[in-house]
Amino acid sequence: MGMMRRSTLASVSLGALAVMATAGSVQAQEAAESPRNTGEIVVTANKREQSINDVGLTITALGASALQERQIQSVDDIAKAVPGLTYTNSANNTPVYTLRGVGFYDTSLGSYPANSVYLDQVPLPFPILTNLTAFDLERIEVLKGPQGTLFGQNSTGGAINYIAAKPTSDFAAGADLTYGRFNDVIGNAFISGPLAPGLNARLAVRGERADEWQRSYTRDAKNGKTRQLAGRLLLDWEASSTLKFELNLNAWHDGSDPQAVQYYRFNQQAVSNTAPVLNYPRSPLKPRAADWSPENGMYGKRDLQQAALRGDWEFADGLTLTSITAYTHFKERGEMDQDGTALSDIDLDPYKGKIRSFSQELRVSNGSGAGVRWVVGANYSHDAVDYDERLLYADSSAFYNFGIISSQNYSVQRMKNYAGFGNVEWDITPTVTLKGGLRYTQSNRTAEICNHDGGDGGTAALFTVFSRLLSGDPNRPALGINDCFQLDENFFNGEPYFGKLKENNVSWRGGIDYKPNSDLLFYVNIAKGYKAGGFGNLNASSTLQYPPATQESIVNYEGGFKATLADRAVQVNGAVFYMDYKDKQLRSKLIDATFGVLDALINIPKSHLYGGELEVTARPTDGLSLTASAVYVKSKIDRYTGVNAGGVTADFAGSSVPFTPEWQVGANARYETEIGNGLKAFISPQLTYRSKTYAIVGETPDYKIGAFTLLDGQLGVTSDAGLRAFIWGKNITKKYYWTNVVAGQDTIVRYAARPATYGITVGYDF
Repeated sequence: MGMMRRSTLASVSLGALAVMATAGSVQAQEAAESPRNTGEIVVTANKREQSINDVGLTITALGASALQERQIQSVDDIAKAVPGLTYTNSANNTPVYTLRGVGFYDTSLGSYPANSVYLDQVPLPFPILTNLTAFDLERIEVLKGPQGTLFGQNSTGGAINYIAAKPTSDFAAGADLTYGRFNDVIGNAFISGPLAPGLNARLAVRGERADEWQRSYTRDAKNGKTRQLAGRLLLDWEASSTLKFELNLNAWHDGSDPQAVQYYRFNQQAVSNTAPVLNYPRSPLKPRAADWSPENGMYGKRDLQQAALRGDWEFADGLTLTSITAYTHFKERGEMDQDGTALSDIDLDPYKGKIRSFSQELRVSNGSGAGVRWVVGANYSHDAVDYDERLLYADSSAFYNFGIISSQNYSVQRMKNYAGFGNVEWDITPTVTLKGGLRYTQSNRTAEICNHDGGDGGTAALFTVFSRLLSGDPNRPALGINDCFQLDENFFNGEPYFGKLKENNVSWRGGIDYKPNSDLLFYVNIAKGYKAGGFGNLNASSTLQYPPATQESIVNYEGGFKATLADRAVQVNGAVFYMDYKDKQLRSKLIDATFGVLDALINIPKSHLYGGELEVTARPTDGLSLTASAVYVKSKIDRYTGVNAGGVTADFAGSSVPFTPEWQVGANARYETEIGNGLKAFISPQLTYRSKTYAIVGETPDYKIGAFTLLDGQLGVTSDAGLRAFIWGKNITKKYYWTNVVAGQDTIVRYAARPATYGITVGYDF
């Protein structure tokens, strides 16, 4: 069956290539370039500057003007603009990226993502570090498919590259101010220019302050305020004609409230006729409705500082040594309700975490104009992640009758990664390029994890009883409040769990590019990528929950084309793909003989995904630009037996992969016209559609994420003098939808998306 699908996809692809080749040969004979051309975007997907239409990979790029005009300032905004990319909020407000159905849903602070993220080729190794990166950018590049050869973080899904706007050799400055719904005030500003001969600098800042957007449906209370401040300083120093350095200093503070969840469905964990949650009202199906515990509060505080230094030394004719060194420090603290009620069914009070990350890359490459282009290098990274949380569950059905109110868990994880890589592109003829790459990676990870009493002594006393009864030894010592209570296979407790995970792999990529003329590119790639395994941060009763999920891998077969047509007024890009997915990592459940259904990280032995995407951009008349895109992804689990939502062992063969909508469709238009006195008026609507998907394995109705269609838009004016002013709206049709469904203790909760928002932006560039 798999071979039949691959043959079908190949036939479709070859047919499309033949049609495009015929169109291209006619187009190549046509004359002069139209003033309505679709424009050229330069990307660095191969770690050198190239036109996006010359790169034999499936890439989506968003330029600075589109980011600014469409108010793309968050991960959620980026996902709406990139076909095939989805964003999911999660417990602990850890973002989850899924690209073409490949992602890793885990709330742990120290989990590596399936889709790696970079700022100017500097890794942001954990998703939480990416929250306030999208400001003062030159562009965003999203590379689809495994990216394990050229990039230091192995990834199975793809890579997201943020490219910061660079210092200029001439003075430049700009600022904009936005006012929107919920008294949302956003300010952006930058200043750039020379400090001395050969030394240029750029300073950019962004701040946002907004009132609460969520309302309790049981009392007079609000949640969801925004308090953010971010800054970036770039220094470019050209020490000589062969030596240059780039220093990038980033920092941000986020004091925003965590999102409150909506109580959707009762999910009783234990038999109890008295637990308060039994009669709690469910949330109205409205985007602003939510509830949370008033005693424990909803607040968050996150801070990041990052320093990165890049050096490029052309030590011989056409040979460049590049060094990229980076250090990132992050810390967070907060309180959060996770049950969607004003009760303490499951609350975090408090949680705190810290990340320290160091990375180093060294590589040597030859000139981009050579007939054989190559790069060889090595990476090293060392990450330290500490996390601690106190859980309150006094009102849950499992503990209410026992008078047990809390527990606490901590994890201390250390990761070291070593890699060596090489990549080559060989123009065997003027129109045909062979390409290939390899990366060997060694990953070492250690974890110390402990669950202990929350301070009241109740949980320690309960697990002392469990240990004595289950072991048959009534003389086992009583647990103290700082002793680890999780039971091992011999029903002992008191000590932390210590785990080690050592893995290695070889990721690779091979492909052929065929470029019959400057306006056509056909490509075929086969790539294998890995994602490192890891330990979860779990509120565990048994050490059976602690063993890590091991590394996952994907082999991706892909063919595509990029065609510039109609005198460069039309750009058509398409691709088809088939992915063999082995050992997909998943946060799921296991059944313990003592405690029943428990959380754990597991691997799905085998699954696959296939599909295609098409994007068309056209400029039919002066001032009018139209873009339409569609991504189809079919996912299927081939082999996996696990625990379903009802706590029963089930065979999930044939089920879809979570967070994988079959269809993602987008369309946008922009029309601009001169209105006199150096002014231009524009209007730009955007439409986004996502089909339904599910938040867990198995198509369980309670965990369905429904299909939705969103309409955004902007209307405004720009001037030749650098002034711009426009009104904008997001979710203009007031669609109620949600992006995630999670089971807490006794409740199933939803993460509702924001309601309609709108505002006005005024800006000026000097």
